Amino acid sequence: MTNRTTVRTATVAVLVAAVTGVSAVPAAAATSTEVSYTVTGAYQDKPENLREIAERFLGDGNRAGEILRLNAGRIQWDDERLTDASRLHEGWILRLPWDAAGAELRYGKIPEETADSTCAKQAGAAAPADRTQLRPPLSEAWSRADGTGITVAILGSGVDGAAHGLAGRVTPGADMAAGTGRGDLSCEGTATTLAGIVAGDREHSGIAPQARILPLKTGGDNIVSGTAVRAIGVAAESGAQVLLIGGQVDADDTAVVTAIRDAIAHDVVVVVPATVPLEPVDGLLLAGADTGTPPEVAAPGAADPAGDGAGIGTDYAAAFVAGTVALVRSAHPGLHAADAARQVRATAVDGVVNPAAAVTSGTPANATWTTPSSGLRTLSTVLIWAGAVLAALVVLAFLLPGPAGALSRRLAHRRALAARARMTGDSNDPFWQPPDPARMD
Repeated sequence: MTNRTTVRTATVAVLVAAVTGVSAVPAAAATSTEVSYTVTGAYQDKPENLREIAERFLGDGNRAGEILRLNAGRIQWDDERLTDASRLHEGWILRLPWDAAGAELRYGKIPEETADSTCAKQAGAAAPADRTQLRPPLSEAWSRADGTGITVAILGSGVDGAAHGLAGRVTPGADMAAGTGRGDLSCEGTATTLAGIVAGDREHSGIAPQARILPLKTGGDNIVSGTAVRAIGVAAESGAQVLLIGGQVDADDTAVVTAIRDAIAHDVVVVVPATVPLEPVDGLLLAGADTGTPPEVAAPGAADPAGDGAGIGTDYAAAFVAGTVALVRSAHPGLHAADAARQVRATAVDGVVNPAAAVTSGTPANATWTTPSSGLRTLSTVLIWAGAVLAALVVLAFLLPGPAGALSRRLAHRRALAARARMTGDSNDPFWQPPDPARMD
């Protein structure tokens, strides 16, 4: 069991590292002055690579990983992206850490090579919910929390990590449908727009502008159950505090339902479009459009563009709700998943989510939290109680009168005499006397 646990832990650790791309970017890198370098055809007659660039401008080739993370997902002039530290194209503009120095570097805002890219505009696309017209406005919520420290996993079509308003806060993620590859290199589908609603920067009116996005690419709008189960598990094991399912999953599949409940048990708030007929449970939020008959919780004005009250409109609403949960969990990091979900419900106005109220209305407290018990924990409890009952029976049998008590006393007496006989005899103990047979009855 220990070996299996160790292997599983190591495997999860590797997967989590690959999925999240966890690495702290120096605080100074967030300043307005950006440092960039334009890749040349060759350096010292050899093709350029990130390790050599890190050595030249940062004095440490081991910092090549920082450069890779700073540029991962950015679309270059040739519509390619940096995914391999050893494969650079001439003319690519690389963002470097703030402390890079060298005559070949450029200081100032990095030009957007992809300003006309449809994919890169998705996160800033106008969503049905007009976030700038909220009353109270988002700025009131941001005075208390902005999503810092929170990761929101999104199951769906994959996210464009270079999209306006999201660059630098989208982790590599994973392509769960393909079984290999990243989840932050996708232009297809709506997940990039959902990510923009959840965590677009303040200019693009994201709900939680400092939250990180973990994109788990699961294919089209209808997510295959097996893929959904794996993706939900990765989201939970990766430490995401919020999980947005941006598509339709099979609510009749017990494996999917179990995976969602397991994620909640891992302290993840799960947000699902109300079009998925799941049974309500603490830690789960079913989100829909504010169309006059709101579901469990709704987003303001997030009606379906098609007018049929289903589909993409509820996905937008779910993203709005997920962003609100990110704010709550950022403001109250000690709050359990179930109670964070309750806070969002409790502060909704006529069923419509209210980000400012969810963050600023009082200080929510955790209710009694009961983690679903596993079979192993149940077996251990049974064994402990069985041992306690057996010990009690032995003590009672020895103390209580009657045949059982008499038998216990005789057995104990015989053991004592036998032990004494082994220890001594009349040759070395002048006070030793042979046992009285009459006392054996």
